[in-house]
Amino acid sequence: MGQMEWKGRGIVEYFLCQQDDRMLHSAVPVWDEEANAEMVNINDWTEWPSSYAAQFKVKGHEYTVYPDILMGSRMMVSDSVHELLQVYTPSLFSRMALFRDMERSQQKLYWMIQPPLVDCVGELSQFHPGGTLMKLVVDRERTEGRPLLQVQGLRETCTLVNLALAESLLRRGTSGISFQEVDMQ
Repeated sequence: MGQMEWKGRGIVEYFLCQQDDRMLHSAVPVWDEEANAEMVNINDWTEWPSSYAAQFKVKGHEYTVYPDILMGSRMMVSDSVHELLQVYTPSLFSRMALFRDMERSQQKLYWMIQPPLVDCVGELSQFHPGGTLMKLVVDRERTEGRPLLQVQGLRETCTLVNLALAESLLRRGTSGISFQEVDMQ
């Protein structure tokens, strides 16, 4: 994998994934209490059987857009993005999620994913007095070259992708995500 010089700041190896706020009318999934079994709790999704598909309501309209990636405390990706991520990270933990728009009789398959948690916060990272992240600096060695990871030990959810995966997502016209370069040490 090649490395790229970026704005004279050295080698860029990772990018922070962020929700693309330019997407108007993006689908907003809401946990469906009725459709999901009473024993299933959204907060315990990593404990669900692999055959289980979570149900989410979507209040759609004629302009509703279903982005390929939805960022948040639980990252959700379309089926095509899920297939790509499995090529880069074969052991990626995921569970099915169905987005249902009952008024429009539409259903979309998504996947809730949990990227590998990696303690890679660099010493040069800066924090606000309350402990929230001001500036993330990633320790290059502790990433171990993973193409997809979630930074462990932060209050915020920070998902990172390497340059190869970011380029692969962009080449496929993946919607719903933007990338911000991350400083490395």
